[in-house]
Amino acid sequence: MRGITWGTITPQEERRLATLATTVGGLSDASQRLKETVLAEACLFHERNILMAESFRETEGEPSRQMRVAKATAHVFRHMPVQIRDGEVLVGYHPSSRLEGQMLERHKEAERYLHGENWHGFGSEGHLAPDYPKILCVGLAGIGREIEERKRALDMTQPQAPAREVFYSAAAVSLQGLQVLIRRYADLAREMAVAAPDPAWAEELSRIAAVCDHIAAEPPRDFREAIQLAWFVWLGVAIENGAGHCCFGPGRMDQYLLPYCAAERDAGTLDQAMADELLDQLFIKTNEFDGREMSAVIIGVAGRKPDGTDATNELSYAMLETANRVQMYFPGLDIAWHKDISPQFKRAACRLLRNGKNQPSVFNDEVIVRGLMRYGVPFEHAVDHLPSTCTETSIAGRCNPWVAFPYVSLPLALNKALFGGKSALEWTNDSASTDLPQNYEQLRQALHREISAIANDAIAFGLRCQMQESWHRPFPLLSCFIEGCLEQGKDIGHGGALYNFLQPEAVGTTNVVDAMAAIKVLVDEQNRYTLDDFRQALRDDWEGHDQLRRAVLEECPKHGNDVPWVNDLFAEIGGTWCSAIEGHVNYYGGPVFPGFLGWVIWYIEAGNVPATPDGRRKGEPMANSIGPRTGIKTKGIPAMMLSLSKLDHSRGLGGIVTNVRLQAEALREEAGVERLVGLIDACMELGIYHMQFDLASSEKLRDAQAHPEGYNDLFVRIGGYLVPFTLLPRFVQDEVIARTEMGL
Repeated sequence: MRGITWGTITPQEERRLATLATTVGGLSDASQRLKETVLAEACLFHERNILMAESFRETEGEPSRQMRVAKATAHVFRHMPVQIRDGEVLVGYHPSSRLEGQMLERHKEAERYLHGENWHGFGSEGHLAPDYPKILCVGLAGIGREIEERKRALDMTQPQAPAREVFYSAAAVSLQGLQVLIRRYADLAREMAVAAPDPAWAEELSRIAAVCDHIAAEPPRDFREAIQLAWFVWLGVAIENGAGHCCFGPGRMDQYLLPYCAAERDAGTLDQAMADELLDQLFIKTNEFDGREMSAVIIGVAGRKPDGTDATNELSYAMLETANRVQMYFPGLDIAWHKDISPQFKRAACRLLRNGKNQPSVFNDEVIVRGLMRYGVPFEHAVDHLPSTCTETSIAGRCNPWVAFPYVSLPLALNKALFGGKSALEWTNDSASTDLPQNYEQLRQALHREISAIANDAIAFGLRCQMQESWHRPFPLLSCFIEGCLEQGKDIGHGGALYNFLQPEAVGTTNVVDAMAAIKVLVDEQNRYTLDDFRQALRDDWEGHDQLRRAVLEECPKHGNDVPWVNDLFAEIGGTWCSAIEGHVNYYGGPVFPGFLGWVIWYIEAGNVPATPDGRRKGEPMANSIGPRTGIKTKGIPAMMLSLSKLDHSRGLGGIVTNVRLQAEALREEAGVERLVGLIDACMELGIYHMQFDLASSEKLRDAQAHPEGYNDLFVRIGGYLVPFTLLPRFVQDEVIARTEMGL
């Protein structure tokens, strides 16, 4: 038995958990082969677009966009490749299509056709988890019956009845397509069982066929059937959306799978080794949607139940152990941390960081639930919050989150405030200067106006994109699995989800705080420089202004060091962004959430943001989170967290990132684990939204720069999620290395 015995965690198992992540391995031979195959072969399912285009051509002239999409999705499910690899007990293959030769030309032509049909994304899609609890409870046939019953119950004299009838018809077609795919696997397993030379493998294939036959229609009866059905649904909604994973995920697996493993355990029928194998292969197959990339698929762990009690259970521990055995890029583990989680689970979660994969990250359950309830989400729904992939907010099975859309640069807003509504790159000596701020207070007022303006622009852009999405991008299969869609007879792309969000993100908040602090000190308090001096320095990209830049970088207080008035400045600027966003309504009628997620924008857009008064030159990365800027001298983690806590993080449901780089040996001893648990508890009590950790030493990272071929599995934390270090541009790698290694 490779995993812990699911059930009550005994003192002996607690002692064994103390070694978690100090050793590597434990996969079965079959799962190890599957892992190696996925690492070698995984890439996007490009053929999916060819199949979609085939169906779209066949349905040209049909009036219903929803029905055309449903037929195209079913066409893909009928004709996509299926395979079962030796030893694969969790079946359902996400095909890999290499764009070579004839495939490349066919794909280009299909892409051109689909683009002409407006079958492409107009904004944020995916980034959510379907309603797995309902799916497992009633089964696919149960959902199909609900669709037909709701369709029959329509009063066709009502104004919305025709649209609902079309929706239900499209949902039925797409759902039946998914059932066809599952039955194709049942048929394939039976065929392979007949030809299998190994009797044990033949028996396993027969079992696979029986599982697929049953879950193609009926609710699962045991753990194996439950995890298999959940995987097929996840695979199906991803393929409906695109060629990769589209940031869909398995949601709160430790919650909805628990009844199945608990029932088998209580009955004495739980096959522990097989349960471990199924989890291992699910984690491995999560990486099958694409090759090496920079993206995210997450599993939510722990948190609370709808009755408010701690949701941590034996499967929560199993998630940690599975992640340690598999040690691949996906899935990310995100802990919904709260004060009632047992100390032993908190320790186990922190020990996982020892394996060098920088998993898990932690989210403040109380803060996020409080924020959602402010928008009218009832507690029993709010506890099902999930990070959409980085740190944005979704609600499992109930929402269309529209995360991280769009991103805006607060340093650019400050730049425009300094230059009378223009950027430094646009401003000339001939430009009108009567409206240029001449002191700190005038600049402060101008900054507030520019932040409000950029927020309004972001919301307006998001509304237009949601409107276009509603015209062209229905998802009838996904709509079968999101609460609110069947009830309203409305596609998720049309606003059918119970909760609909829009989440614009402010990037570079820390740059603005440090810049305003420097101006306050050097211009208003010390009278050493003028705002004209700063303007000229920014126009010159700081060239020839070394003395001013040195004063900014070395003499002025910085965000993250618990300087009271700088803390207040951070709260003011962050609060201004939040106030400019809050109260707006998105295209679907739901709230707009302000966020502070930088994702990769903090460095990708750095070349489009002129020099800033915090000493940053054009092209240099903006701040990677709401914490201190890289390279700034800090007083340590407690001072940093006290500074960050001055903003009410429950307002930042669009996502907040807090990067913490720990010394590589910080968790070697149990005392370090205990200190990290205490630190996280204290930070959660302060109201910090999120914490993620890096433990790779600078020496290791520099060696990875010199010998990238040996570090394909070296991951670091950037914008709320993990990325392979060697895929980052060199200047971003240097930024990661330059982050301060902090002790506990």
